[in-house]
Amino acid sequence: MPTQVLQKEDLNKDILAVSGNLFGQFGFKKTTVEDIAKEIGRRKSSLYYYYKSKEEIFEAVVNEEMHRFFRQIKRSVAQAVGARQKLLMYCRAKFHHLALLCNLNGILKGEVQEVQCIATPLRHKFDTTQVALVREILQEGVASNEFKTMSGGEMDSFAYIIVSSVKGLESPLVLNKQEPDLNARIESIVALMVEGIGKQEITPSAS
Repeated sequence: MPTQVLQKEDLNKDILAVSGNLFGQFGFKKTTVEDIAKEIGRRKSSLYYYYKSKEEIFEAVVNEEMHRFFRQIKRSVAQAVGARQKLLMYCRAKFHHLALLCNLNGILKGEVQEVQCIATPLRHKFDTTQVALVREILQEGVASNEFKTMSGGEMDSFAYIIVSSVKGLESPLVLNKQEPDLNARIESIVALMVEGIGKQEITPSAS
Protein backbone atom coordinates (compact mmCIF):
# COMPACT_ATOMS: atom_id res chain seq x y z
CA MET A 1 0.00 0.00 0.00
CA PRO A 2 1.39 3.44 -0.95
CA THR A 3 2.87 5.51 1.87
CA GLN A 4 0.47 8.37 1.15
CA VAL A 5 -2.55 6.09 1.63
CA LEU A 6 -1.14 4.77 4.90
CA GLN A 7 -0.59 8.30 6.15
CA LYS A 8 -4.20 9.20 5.35
CA GLU A 9 -5.45 6.11 7.19
CA ASP A 10 -3.27 6.94 10.19
CA LEU A 11 -4.56 10.51 10.28
CA ASN A 12 -8.15 9.29 10.12
CA LYS A 13 -7.47 6.96 13.06
CA ASP A 14 -5.98 9.88 14.97
CA ILE A 15 -9.05 12.00 14.24
CA LEU A 16 -11.39 9.31 15.55
CA ALA A 17 -9.29 8.55 18.64
CA VAL A 18 -8.89 12.20 19.64
CA SER A 19 -12.51 13.03 18.84
CA GLY A 20 -13.73 10.11 20.94
CA ASN A 21 -11.74 11.32 23.95
CA LEU A 22 -12.97 14.90 23.56
CA PHE A 23 -16.62 13.95 23.00
CA GLY A 24 -16.51 11.62 26.00
CA GLN A 25 -14.88 14.23 28.23
CA PHE A 26 -16.60 17.45 27.18
CA GLY A 27 -19.68 16.32 25.26
CA PHE A 28 -20.71 17.02 21.70
CA LYS A 29 -21.72 20.66 22.11
CA LYS A 30 -18.54 21.87 23.82
CA THR A 31 -16.18 20.02 21.51
CA THR A 32 -15.27 21.91 18.34
CA VAL A 33 -13.54 20.88 15.13
CA GLU A 34 -10.83 23.36 16.09
CA ASP A 35 -10.29 21.47 19.36
CA ILE A 36 -9.90 18.19 17.50
CA ALA A 37 -7.51 19.69 14.94
CA LYS A 38 -5.42 21.28 17.68
CA GLU A 39 -5.10 17.99 19.57
CA ILE A 40 -3.72 16.17 16.54
CA GLY A 41 -1.54 19.08 15.45
CA ARG A 42 -3.37 19.78 12.21
CA ARG A 43 -5.23 22.65 10.65
CA LYS A 44 -9.00 22.63 10.84
CA SER A 45 -9.25 22.54 7.04
CA SER A 46 -7.38 19.22 6.90
CA LEU A 47 -10.15 17.51 8.88
CA TYR A 48 -12.75 18.52 6.31
CA TYR A 49 -10.94 16.35 3.79
CA TYR A 50 -12.26 13.37 5.77
CA TYR A 51 -15.48 14.70 7.29
CA LYS A 52 -17.83 17.48 6.21
CA SER A 53 -18.98 18.41 9.71
CA LYS A 54 -18.63 17.75 13.42
CA GLU A 55 -21.78 15.62 13.18
CA GLU A 56 -20.08 13.32 10.67
CA ILE A 57 -17.06 12.99 12.95
CA PHE A 58 -19.36 12.15 15.88
CA GLU A 59 -21.18 9.49 13.90
CA ALA A 60 -17.89 7.96 12.70
CA VAL A 61 -16.56 7.87 16.28
CA VAL A 62 -19.61 6.06 17.64
CA ASN A 63 -19.64 3.61 14.74
CA GLU A 64 -15.97 2.81 15.35
CA GLU A 65 -16.63 2.27 19.08
CA MET A 66 -19.50 -0.08 18.25
CA HIS A 67 -17.47 -2.05 15.72
CA ARG A 68 -14.60 -2.42 18.19
CA PHE A 69 -16.96 -3.54 20.93
CA PHE A 70 -18.67 -6.17 18.78
CA ARG A 71 -15.38 -7.48 17.40
CA GLN A 72 -14.31 -8.32 20.93
CA ILE A 73 -17.68 -9.79 21.86
CA LYS A 74 -17.81 -12.00 18.76
CA ARG A 75 -14.23 -13.13 19.33
CA SER A 76 -15.13 -14.22 22.86
CA VAL A 77 -18.34 -15.97 21.79
CA ALA A 78 -16.49 -17.86 19.04
CA GLN A 79 -14.26 -19.48 21.66
CA ALA A 80 -17.21 -21.14 23.40
CA VAL A 81 -18.48 -24.60 22.43
CA GLY A 82 -22.22 -25.10 22.20
CA ALA A 83 -25.08 -22.63 22.19
CA ARG A 84 -25.55 -22.60 25.97
CA GLN A 85 -21.92 -21.74 26.56
CA LYS A 86 -22.01 -19.13 23.81
CA LEU A 87 -25.01 -17.49 25.43
CA LEU A 88 -23.17 -17.43 28.74
CA MET A 89 -20.01 -16.13 27.06
CA TYR A 90 -21.94 -13.32 25.37
CA CYS A 91 -23.20 -12.13 28.76
CA ARG A 92 -19.81 -12.44 30.43
CA ALA A 93 -17.90 -10.84 27.58
CA LYS A 94 -20.23 -7.88 27.46
CA PHE A 95 -19.29 -6.97 31.02
CA HIS A 96 -15.64 -7.87 30.66
CA HIS A 97 -15.46 -5.30 27.87
CA LEU A 98 -17.61 -2.81 29.75
CA ALA A 99 -14.84 -0.20 29.57
CA LEU A 100 -15.62 0.12 25.86
CA LEU A 101 -19.32 0.26 26.61
CA CYS A 102 -18.80 2.98 29.23
CA ASN A 103 -16.83 5.01 26.69
CA LEU A 104 -19.62 4.57 24.16
CA ASN A 105 -22.24 5.60 26.72
CA GLY A 106 -20.15 8.62 27.66
CA ILE A 107 -19.95 9.70 24.04
CA LEU A 108 -23.65 9.15 23.43
CA LYS A 109 -25.00 10.81 26.57
CA GLY A 110 -23.82 14.36 25.65
CA GLU A 111 -26.40 17.06 25.17
CA VAL A 112 -29.39 14.98 24.10
CA GLN A 113 -31.03 17.70 22.05
CA GLU A 114 -27.79 18.40 20.19
CA VAL A 115 -27.16 14.82 19.09
CA GLN A 116 -30.60 13.22 19.26
CA CYS A 117 -31.00 12.92 15.49
CA ILE A 118 -27.65 11.11 15.32
CA ALA A 119 -27.60 9.24 18.64
CA THR A 120 -31.09 7.73 18.42
CA PRO A 121 -30.46 5.66 15.26
CA LEU A 122 -26.99 4.73 16.54
CA ARG A 123 -28.43 3.45 19.83
CA HIS A 124 -31.00 1.50 17.84
CA LYS A 125 -28.24 0.03 15.69
CA PHE A 126 -26.26 -0.93 18.80
CA ASP A 127 -29.26 -2.73 20.31
CA THR A 128 -30.39 -4.47 17.11
CA THR A 129 -26.85 -5.74 16.46
CA GLN A 130 -26.84 -7.36 19.89
CA VAL A 131 -30.26 -8.90 19.28
CA ALA A 132 -29.06 -10.29 15.94
CA LEU A 133 -25.99 -11.82 17.61
CA VAL A 134 -28.06 -13.49 20.34
CA ARG A 135 -30.57 -14.69 17.75
CA GLU A 136 -27.74 -16.47 15.89
CA ILE A 137 -26.85 -18.27 19.12
CA LEU A 138 -30.48 -19.30 19.66
CA GLN A 139 -30.70 -20.51 16.07
CA GLU A 140 -27.59 -22.62 16.58
CA GLY A 141 -29.05 -24.05 19.79
CA VAL A 142 -32.27 -25.07 18.07
CA ALA A 143 -30.36 -26.63 15.16
CA SER A 144 -28.11 -28.60 17.54
CA ASN A 145 -31.10 -29.73 19.63
CA GLU A 146 -29.82 -27.91 22.71
CA PHE A 147 -32.86 -25.63 22.71
CA LYS A 148 -36.51 -26.27 22.01
CA THR A 149 -37.89 -25.63 18.56
CA MET A 150 -38.84 -21.97 18.14
CA SER A 151 -40.44 -20.01 15.35
CA GLY A 152 -38.63 -17.04 13.83
CA GLY A 153 -40.87 -14.67 15.76
CA GLU A 154 -40.21 -16.48 19.04
CA MET A 155 -36.46 -16.28 18.45
CA ASP A 156 -36.72 -12.55 17.78
CA SER A 157 -38.71 -12.00 20.97
CA PHE A 158 -36.48 -14.15 23.15
CA ALA A 159 -33.29 -12.57 21.79
CA TYR A 160 -34.74 -9.15 22.63
CA ILE A 161 -35.62 -10.31 26.16
CA ILE A 162 -32.09 -11.62 26.72
CA VAL A 163 -30.45 -8.40 25.52
CA SER A 164 -32.83 -6.30 27.62
CA SER A 165 -32.21 -8.42 30.73
CA VAL A 166 -28.44 -8.15 30.42
CA LYS A 167 -28.76 -4.43 29.73
CA GLY A 168 -30.45 -4.05 33.12
CA LEU A 169 -27.16 -4.97 34.82
CA GLU A 170 -25.26 -2.17 33.10
CA SER A 171 -26.56 0.70 35.24
CA PRO A 172 -24.74 -0.09 38.52
CA LEU A 173 -21.47 -0.40 36.61
CA VAL A 174 -21.87 2.60 34.33
CA LEU A 175 -23.45 4.98 36.85
CA ASN A 176 -21.89 3.91 40.14
CA LYS A 177 -18.60 2.54 38.79
CA GLN A 178 -19.13 -0.45 41.06
CA GLU A 179 -18.67 -4.07 40.16
CA PRO A 180 -21.12 -6.35 41.95
CA ASP A 181 -20.84 -10.12 41.79
CA LEU A 182 -21.55 -10.14 38.08
CA ASN A 183 -20.61 -13.73 37.38
CA ALA A 184 -23.21 -14.97 39.88
CA ARG A 185 -25.87 -12.69 38.43
CA ILE A 186 -25.02 -13.61 34.88
CA GLU A 187 -25.07 -17.32 35.70
CA SER A 188 -28.51 -16.90 37.30
CA ILE A 189 -29.93 -15.01 34.34
CA VAL A 190 -28.60 -17.48 31.78
CA ALA A 191 -29.76 -20.45 33.89
CA LEU A 192 -33.30 -19.07 34.00
CA MET A 193 -33.27 -18.41 30.27
CA VAL A 194 -31.92 -21.83 29.34
CA GLU A 195 -34.38 -23.49 31.71
CA GLY A 196 -37.19 -22.03 29.63
CA ILE A 197 -35.84 -22.98 26.21
CA GLY A 198 -33.51 -25.90 26.92
CA LYS A 199 -34.33 -29.44 25.86
CA GLN A 200 -35.47 -31.52 28.79
CA GLU A 201 -33.78 -34.86 29.26
CA ILE A 202 -36.36 -37.65 29.41
CA THR A 203 -35.79 -40.06 32.27
CA PRO A 204 -37.06 -43.58 31.54
CA SER A 205 -39.94 -44.46 33.84
CA ALA A 206 -39.56 -47.37 36.18
CA SER A 207 -41.39 -50.47 34.98
